[in-house]
Amino acid sequence: DDHMVFIFQFVNDAYPSYMTNRGERVRSKSEVIIANMLDENDIPYLYEKPVVLENGINVHADFTVLKISERREVIWEHFGLLDDQDYRNNVMLKLKEYENSGYILGKNFIYTFETMQFPLDTAMVKRKIEQDLL
Repeated sequence: DDHMVFIFQFVNDAYPSYMTNRGERVRSKSEVIIANMLDENDIPYLYEKPVVLENGINVHADFTVLKISERREVIWEHFGLLDDQDYRNNVMLKLKEYENSGYILGKNFIYTFETMQFPLDTAMVKRKIEQDLL
């Protein structure tokens, strides 16, 4: 009902808003960096495009990127809360399910990660773009 929509909207609006140069709302500062670097390199991408995995589970990949030179999609996941044990366990399960579904690291799947001690390395993002996407 309308009351639930209002509550949902209120809760969503209570979270910080991170906007990319393209005006997209993303979930973290690191995702802003990745999105903006993709855009600056003219690499087409979709944010949180649904992907159906082999087990039938529907996930929303952080970025679905077009590797223009080969005309194929590459999934880019950013794992930003690796300090949290439950989050890490979910990441491990998600990586396993991606692999079971034919997503191969370095071929059609790449990822970045960070912890409080090791924040997102923008040089690594640049390397991944140059090596895996151009």
